Amino acid sequence: MSRETIVVDNYTYEGTDAHRTLHNLGELWAHHVHRRAPSPAVLQQSADALATLFAPLAGNDNPALAPAERLTQLGEQAAKRIDDLDPAALEHALRNMWAPLAALAGDARNGNQSATAVVTGLFLSDGGVPKTAVDSVEIGYRGVLGDRQASRAHHGRPWQALCLWSSDVVADFAKVGHPIRPGSAGENVSIRGLDWSQARPGVRIQVGTVRATLTAYAIPCHHNARWFVDGDYEHMSHERSDHSRLYARVDAPGRIAVGDTVHLAG
Repeated sequence: MSRETIVVDNYTYEGTDAHRTLHNLGELWAHHVHRRAPSPAVLQQSADALATLFAPLAGNDNPALAPAERLTQLGEQAAKRIDDLDPAALEHALRNMWAPLAALAGDARNGNQSATAVVTGLFLSDGGVPKTAVDSVEIGYRGVLGDRQASRAHHGRPWQALCLWSSDVVADFAKVGHPIRPGSAGENVSIRGLDWSQARPGVRIQVGTVRATLTAYAIPCHHNARWFVDGDYEHMSHERSDHSRLYARVDAPGRIAVGDTVHLAG
């Protein structure tokens, strides 16, 4: 794949980033509807809006398909054609895809519970896990300055700029004997005191002076098997429970320090 870099406002999509975003369109849709119940009208409106963006890239569309299947097909077809896509059309789709997805989130506000949520750990590495703890970090549109992913196959998109996880979830895993601690699973930001069931794709969040939007659940992989006594890294999967790490897009860069307050903005 030789697709050149696409710049979308403050975000830079390298060829791999654009390709994997297209390929993951159906999955991103599924993450935004996971454990939610949008009305059929909202589901259809969102799917139609996304299809309007991606059908020109895919070359065809089948509105008769269920939304998840329809968008998966559109994204995969567009990904296969990425080297032949019009850069302006690709840029337009990457810029405008998030509003129809956010419409699926509904009212996700979290009352006053965010007032007690704080950053308890910050982590970065030159690739791989576990990451190293630091006291503070500077955040740009691509994520934590000085942090790097060992592999770009499944990581590093602009909508994966930050990885956040609950230190309460990690503590619960440790209590039952799993050899896991904050930073083990590659999260950049560890948060205590947040009802983690409220942290879902589409929700806006403020951490320190950084504003971000949660975009997707982080899919666990075999590199995290070592943190579980039974080797079952699917303990971290959103398909099992509200124990998943989450990715976020940076809406406004800034600084985060241990002890900073965390707010969900809905």
